[in-house]
Amino acid sequence: MRLRKVLLVTTIAVLLIAAIAGAGFAWFKYAPRRTPPGQPRMSHLDAGTLPAFRDAFNAASAETRVLLLLSPT
Repeated sequence: MRLRKVLLVTTIAVLLIAAIAGAGFAWFKYAPRRTPPGQPRMSHLDAGTLPAFRDAFNAASAETRVLLLLSPT
């Protein structure tokens, strides 16, 4: 009888953790992404967009500039 109660509590705890993890994943995957007003959206940098990026980057030479490169590997 005591073993049965321990198994029930353990099963409920595991299911609760799985539900919380699933909800967190769903929020991360499907939540709307909003850019603050006045801030440009993130863009993908490739051979076609590089000249425009270079011009915009060089035009702001009097300001602090930050370049963040992310790679999936």
